[in-house]
Amino acid sequence: MRINLFFITRISFLLLFSFFFQYQFIKASEVKSEEKQLSQLWKSAIKNNINRDHYAALKDYSKALEIAPKNHFLFYNRGLTYVDLQLLTQAKSDFDKAIKIKSDFGPAYGNRGMVLYELDKKNKACEDFKKAADLKYKRAVSWIEDKNRSAWCTQN
Repeated sequence: MRINLFFITRISFLLLFSFFFQYQFIKASEVKSEEKQLSQLWKSAIKNNINRDHYAALKDYSKALEIAPKNHFLFYNRGLTYVDLQLLTQAKSDFDKAIKIKSDFGPAYGNRGMVLYELDKKNKACEDFKKAADLKYKRAVSWIEDKNRSAWCTQN
């Protein structure tokens, strides 16, 4: 009995390719399912915020972050929701996380600056406003340019 190595190699390759293709197909369907769920949670959170049901929005953002834990927009938006509820420490924490994920995200610096200002940490707030302005975040730029509003910051 003679073994045809070429035949065995070809069969092995086909089985391996078939397995890899099935694996990729399964992974792709999981990703699509997660994307759909993430989209639904995002829309629900926005709707809940519009309807002033901020605690429901927080739940939606938190569930979405379980799916996409490196999404800086989710942390940023959850931070804004915490601000709406005057939960400033939690808001700062989420803005910190958004910045850690995307260090050039101006809106997170600007809103963290607002939170720090409210927490009476004006020097740190000023640093964040300036960083946000450097990143061309329009609100921070206009805030820095308004001398009546930012006199305490621009003196530094």
